[in-house]
Amino acid sequence: MTTRHATRPWPTLPIVAVGVVLSLLAAAQLDRLTLNGDLYGLLGGNDPAVMTFHELAEVTTGLEELLVVCEPDQYLPRIALEKITSLPSVTANTRTYIQPGKSSLYTFSLSGDPADYLQSGVVIDRVRAVLAAMAPTCGMAGTPAYVVEAHDRLNTDLLAALAVAVLLVTMLFAFVYRIGWLALVMLLPVGLGIMWGLATYSLVRAELTLFAAAVPTLLVGIGIDHCIHMIQACRYSIVHDGLSRDAAVISAWWRLLRPVTIASLTTIATFCALSLAQLRGFADFGLCGALVSAGVWLACTALLPVILLSCPERWLAGKAAFESPLRRFAPWLQKRAMLVALSATAITAIAVFAARDLELLSDIRQLEGTDLEARILQNRIADEYGLSASPILVRFVDHLDAVEFMADIDRPRSIASLVEVPGVAGLVQVHAVENPFIRENYQAVTWDIQQQIKRLGLGRWQLSGAPAMNARIDELLFADIRYILPLAAAFILLVLVIGTRSGSLPFIVLLPLVLSLIWVTGAMSLGGVAASVVTAAIVPIVLGIGVDGGVHLLASWQRHDGDLASVFAETGLAIVVTVTTSIAAFGAFMIANSPSLAQFGAQAAGALLGCLLVTVLLLPVLLQHRRTATFAAEK
Repeated sequence: MTTRHATRPWPTLPIVAVGVVLSLLAAAQLDRLTLNGDLYGLLGGNDPAVMTFHELAEVTTGLEELLVVCEPDQYLPRIALEKITSLPSVTANTRTYIQPGKSSLYTFSLSGDPADYLQSGVVIDRVRAVLAAMAPTCGMAGTPAYVVEAHDRLNTDLLAALAVAVLLVTMLFAFVYRIGWLALVMLLPVGLGIMWGLATYSLVRAELTLFAAAVPTLLVGIGIDHCIHMIQACRYSIVHDGLSRDAAVISAWWRLLRPVTIASLTTIATFCALSLAQLRGFADFGLCGALVSAGVWLACTALLPVILLSCPERWLAGKAAFESPLRRFAPWLQKRAMLVALSATAITAIAVFAARDLELLSDIRQLEGTDLEARILQNRIADEYGLSASPILVRFVDHLDAVEFMADIDRPRSIASLVEVPGVAGLVQVHAVENPFIRENYQAVTWDIQQQIKRLGLGRWQLSGAPAMNARIDELLFADIRYILPLAAAFILLVLVIGTRSGSLPFIVLLPLVLSLIWVTGAMSLGGVAASVVTAAIVPIVLGIGVDGGVHLLASWQRHDGDLASVFAETGLAIVVTVTTSIAAFGAFMIANSPSLAQFGAQAAGALLGCLLVTVLLLPVLLQHRRTATFAAEK
């Protein structure tokens, strides 16, 4: 027990002054940070597929158009058509499709990047106002409408998830520790740390992409972990060591500094591994997560003692819920160690067997909202006219090659229609019969295109368009995941080796987490849930976050020389509550209307639940077995 530091005063005033200055600077810096809800923002502007698409968008008027869709046999009034065409950024009414019994379709080309939310948002708002006044039965589809609608929903979902996460974490904290006000105050250093981290991130990146935008909500659950362990350690020092409130706070801080730092470093290490990904979405997520995690660690370690030294002593001296059951649970676990080990082995075997049939989601657009008006209208146009709002683009170097390609009477059956794009010689829109965002369909139609071009003996050409960028995300995703997961595990292992000064203990701490991920994978397979880019993202995150409970349990185990009852009395409740708050933070995403966020929350919460079970049940068994084996070897 570290008590020699208990008499040292805490430098409250200097720390508060530095915290205020950092917070003011961070608040000023955050004004430049924007949200990018475009799924293809995951590739980043420097990706070759995105650069090719943007080059084409700058020189053509019909690449990714805004579609106005009216009900069958209803038409857009002429005055409304003229008003839309005259709007700023709308360059022309490119094409019109009107057939009896089918929806009336009007396409408009835009002068800006149709996939840019900031540029398209202004146009969509103005067109929406025209339609509301003159054609209320008409709606909008196409990339500009979809990007704006998906972005607005994402923004709403993130704010709602953040509010729910804060509410759940606060309620859980208040219920367990019976201190409502302290639960709210504990969120202050967490919030400041998130703000500091985001401000630092904004110095490197000007926007939050789809994954990076989820970091603040995640860190609410992760950051509060430091607070919970600190409070639990203070309570233990007051009750078991008989220290005063002030001495208990300082003693607990010194005792927890090492395990809290190790736990934070494992999380930061995981995010750092993600920041090395080729896929910009993973890289941004990793960079943002690492910086925000570091900010939360700094704010909590510096400001928590200030808060606890200022709060009433009765807030720390009270009795928490579930403390007694956890202490009584230790003897039961020691008696049934073999049963726990056999049960874990059986569950793992079943999960491994089930995971062989895990489905891989080949259409990442299934991670987007299917009830968006733009998606509904897009599907209707595809059924009625064989037109996709996001066709595959084929660009020939020689314009005559494009003409011959379109004139070929032996067109593959996988192609529904071909449309020449005005303004760019040699550019053709290929509208596939089947959904080109599904990997198998995309590969089939591009193979047919390649064979047709080869049969005709045409010259140089290249593919572009949203389906091609979708395929590029798949390509980078599978390239990244092959080395990111081992790299994250290696980084975590290195932190644990340095922190524990042991070569074997880190493997014991990590083993339960690996089992938890196997269990979740098996459960997904049995439940018919497909793995996706979201699943790939949560695996290293769960490794980094889930290991925290094991780090604290190991530190307490070493302090109490393997006395499990004392370990659970000191830190057992804190481990349960911290992992539960992380589950609550991830689970908050399950209320989202965006399938990507909802799936992210559900899978991560399930994985962390598995981490909690194996940390509390299996890790003590493994540590006890190692201790027994070590004693036997010494004899």
